[in-house]
Amino acid sequence: MEEKLKLILDELKELKEGQQELKKDVSSIKDNLINGLGPYFERVEKHIDEKTDELKDALEDQQRVIDTLAARSVKHESEIKDFKRILKNH
Repeated sequence: MEEKLKLILDELKELKEGQQELKKDVSSIKDNLINGLGPYFERVEKHIDEKTDELKDALEDQQRVIDTLAARSVKHESEIKDFKRILKNH
């Protein structure tokens, strides 16, 4: 009976040691993930910020072109109306 208890206690001790080893491994993996993914996400964030700035610049340029074309369109429309009026009066 004592021998069986001793075997059970030994097994429990091994289990406890195994759990402690697993805790260390999990902690190590967690630290590696945090330390490894942190810089990766910073690079991704920087890349996204750069691309967003590029898109903003491109959109601003396109908006300037659209504004210029809209102003020309209004001017041309006015000139066409003037020509029509002149032709109608002659």
